[in-house]
Amino acid sequence: MKKLLGTIILGLLLSGNAFADELTVNSLLQDGYKIIKNETKVADGKVIKIITLTKGKSYVICATKITGGMSSVYIRTTCEKP
Repeated sequence: MKKLLGTIILGLLLSGNAFADELTVNSLLQDGYKIIKNETKVADGKVIKIITLTKGKSYVICATKITGGMSSVYIRTTCEKP
């Protein structure tokens, strides 16, 4: 019984973020945000594109990390509300 209860609690804790709204640049633009700054940084063979969006007094910063070589490219975007 303790194992079952532990498994249920662990499952609920781990699935808490599964239903959260994922912030993407496209979803923010559809929500009325406007891009106010768009810059690209290169360091150690990695390219990072930083996009700042605003809606009223609310800001969101999105960072797209682009890594890889000629045969494979890995792209990951994260958006955060500061």
